Amino acid sequence: MNLDDVAIPIRRLDLEDIPLLMELEAAAWAAPLQASETAIRHRLALGHTMFGAIDGDLLAGTICFTETSQDPLVRADFPRNFDAYASLPRSEPVYALYAYNLCVRPSHRGSNTAVRLLKEMESHGRRLGASWLIGDGRCSSYAGSSGEEYDHVKADARFRATIDRWNQTGTRPPLEEIIRDPLLRMHYRVYGCEFLYVMPDFFPQDATSGGFRVISAKNLKA
Repeated sequence: MNLDDVAIPIRRLDLEDIPLLMELEAAAWAAPLQASETAIRHRLALGHTMFGAIDGDLLAGTICFTETSQDPLVRADFPRNFDAYASLPRSEPVYALYAYNLCVRPSHRGSNTAVRLLKEMESHGRRLGASWLIGDGRCSSYAGSSGEEYDHVKADARFRATIDRWNQTGTRPPLEEIIRDPLLRMHYRVYGCEFLYVMPDFFPQDATSGGFRVISAKNLKA
């Protein structure tokens, strides 16, 4: 079956969908990267939005974000780590959407599920009059991953040097150096984003990315 030919419906998720979310987390992420039930409940209580692509009895993918009045271009005010980033309460007026989880079931990777979820978030942001869509991009080729539970990305010494230099100097490297990483390249090609800055120790549990995350942005007003 070609998953691109199947119109998997997308809908907003709520507390009743927590079992589906927990099962997807276990299927898609290595244990250190999985969100707990407590964390998911807390995020929903903070007013976060979660959209899910539903394929029969399975959650094929999800995108989770918070709506915030924060200006993501002011780095000094940007959350310093993932826990803070994924725990911002919803605030108004909505200036940006901070996405912290774009998750696709392994069986549905390579389909249009991620694109459709991103488009759903974008449409939602435009309806609210938001200016920015923000994402925290994993950069797995920093250290590489080869275990069955990871995304099978080879380590790239040149990319690692690029991230280290960016972190040390604060100077953003050329785009072609950033998108040597396949996950960041996917974000750029699918999302049409730009890259703002690299955040050290943002997600220390993510050893494949060296704890780094690359913050991406799409300007909805451009």
